[in-house]
Amino acid sequence: MRLTAKILSWLLASVVVVMIMFTSLAIYMLQKNLEEEAFRSHKLIYSLFLPTITRYLWEFDITGIKETLTNIIENNYANKIYIYDADSVLVTYLYKDKKTGKISNIKDTKMSESGNIITPEFKMQLDKKSLSNEEFFIYQDNIMKDTSRIIGAMLHKKGTSTSSSIIGYFVLDYSTDNIAVAVQSMVRGVVILALCVTIMLVVSIGFLLRQSLINNILKLSQASLDITRGTFTRIEEPKRSKDEMVDLVKNFNIMISQIEINQENLKLLAEEGIKISSKFDISDVAIQIAESLQKIAKINLHIEVFVIYSMLASDQVEGYHEMIKSGQRNFIRFAEELKEPPNKKRFVIKDSAGRNCVILQIDDLRAVHLFSFTAAQSIYNAILALQISITNALDNIRFVAEQKEQQRLVSEQETARLVQNNLMPKFEYRRVGFFEIANHFEAATECAGDWWNYYILPNNKLLLLLGDVTGHGTASAILTAVVKGYCDSIHIQPNITANEILAQLDSVIRSSGDGSKVMTMFSAILDPNNGVIEFSNAAHNFPMLIKRNNEKKSVEKLVAQGRPLGYELVNNKETENPYSYALKRIQLESGDILFIFSDGLIEAVNSEGEEFSEKRLKNALQRYSESEASIIKENIMHDFREFTSYKKLDDDVTFLVCKFNKEAA
Repeated sequence: MRLTAKILSWLLASVVVVMIMFTSLAIYMLQKNLEEEAFRSHKLIYSLFLPTITRYLWEFDITGIKETLTNIIENNYANKIYIYDADSVLVTYLYKDKKTGKISNIKDTKMSESGNIITPEFKMQLDKKSLSNEEFFIYQDNIMKDTSRIIGAMLHKKGTSTSSSIIGYFVLDYSTDNIAVAVQSMVRGVVILALCVTIMLVVSIGFLLRQSLINNILKLSQASLDITRGTFTRIEEPKRSKDEMVDLVKNFNIMISQIEINQENLKLLAEEGIKISSKFDISDVAIQIAESLQKIAKINLHIEVFVIYSMLASDQVEGYHEMIKSGQRNFIRFAEELKEPPNKKRFVIKDSAGRNCVILQIDDLRAVHLFSFTAAQSIYNAILALQISITNALDNIRFVAEQKEQQRLVSEQETARLVQNNLMPKFEYRRVGFFEIANHFEAATECAGDWWNYYILPNNKLLLLLGDVTGHGTASAILTAVVKGYCDSIHIQPNITANEILAQLDSVIRSSGDGSKVMTMFSAILDPNNGVIEFSNAAHNFPMLIKRNNEKKSVEKLVAQGRPLGYELVNNKETENPYSYALKRIQLESGDILFIFSDGLIEAVNSEGEEFSEKRLKNALQRYSESEASIIKENIMHDFREFTSYKKLDDDVTFLVCKFNKEAA
């Protein structure tokens, strides 16, 4: 309806404008014609009566003049007649009232209005006209409302003379009211006619528009809305001669049919894409691709799928492919990938990382199916549409494989972690003789590189070992297991010393593995009764000893040099036994504390990049040295965590607190 209103409004405005222009032109032409006709009529009256009035004026027969003027003014549209003599003096004057039609001589009552009619300019013009034998009168149009004027000269010949002289002037005012009335009547008629024609025209055209255009547009609009709701409605084609609207309706129905076909194709592509994406085996993916393309094409296609060996988890060299097809396997070189065989078409499918994974090869439909380019293009488009699903399937296969591998690694690490946890003592505090022993172990990763243990030797002395393997992970955990297993066997050797233990472990670590791992270790044998310590060091952090000197606390380092366990010398000719370790001995007093630690404790950093450092460790040991070993351990860990703001460890943290305390025994 809105379109109809717009069209009809535009049409109505156009018709009105045209009618106004036509009416204006017709009125203008009518008015001009009437004015010319009135002029010709009164000119004729003037010409007919001028000789008679001239004769009466020459004879000065006023009565004859008035009678003649009365006849003139009674029988036409003249409303004023003036007669002047040669000196422009008014001789007589007649006036007809427009409303009553009464004729009166008002010479004595209205002389003022006739005084300026015959001007010198008019007299000169009339003299020139009389001399040149032209029409000796002057016409004035609309001298006042609805009134025109003719001014003429009255000429008289004297005797036989050929020349004439002006003896007076004849002025005729006639009314044009009849012209105005005729124009108004015509305007009314034209307006009424225009309105009737306009109404009939607008109604007729509106009806035709409604039947031939608007109804179909409304149907197209509703059908378009139905498309947005998923309903495809076809419009009945008009049963009449072909025109643009009929073509539009036909094209719309063709579009609806094509949309339905496209929707079916998209639905089919989505279903087949889901089937492809749901496969988690590359062979299943290849078979499903072939089946999906056959179903989409609705014809039997010769489809070959070449899969890169990396997708098949094969041991073959990268760069070769295997064709997966029921009942056979074939190979092509990677270099042939972009060289399509005759009458074949290849598509390279990549995974999300951009790696070539699959090559689809099909018969060229343009050659096989009667050069049907449309059919070929539809299959190619289907392959391009399924490429995302194929890529997702390839990514899923890789993801599953990676997850399996990750699960395997996690399982191995968990196994290594469980094994490693069984390699260390389970207690956190123990008392052996006069020694209090407290320990702390915290791994940075699942498999730590730190390891410690203690053994009771055959002579009832206490063996303490704390080591650190380079790196973390499964390899480091396995190496600690080797060390622990060997220590379980050598600690029963009678009279074994701390340096001999390191020497034997050095040989074991050097002979096990590939030489990429070394281990630092501190080894100490404690006499639980008299407080004597014998120790050796294989490049480990020097332990700290807190001693009482005259009630003052001092912190010393137990310095002993030695190479890391498993370290291979390039030149071993410098000493007689390049792999020997020094053995040192100290005597403890009651209240002395031995603190053995790994580098993860002092090298831990806070948010500002500062290390915990040996200095902070020394200060903490001095502050807490009066406490029991377990309390010292707890306080040191509290200070450590406060310093690092409880963030994740970058390295394993292991330490032992050994306090020699006879008073507490």
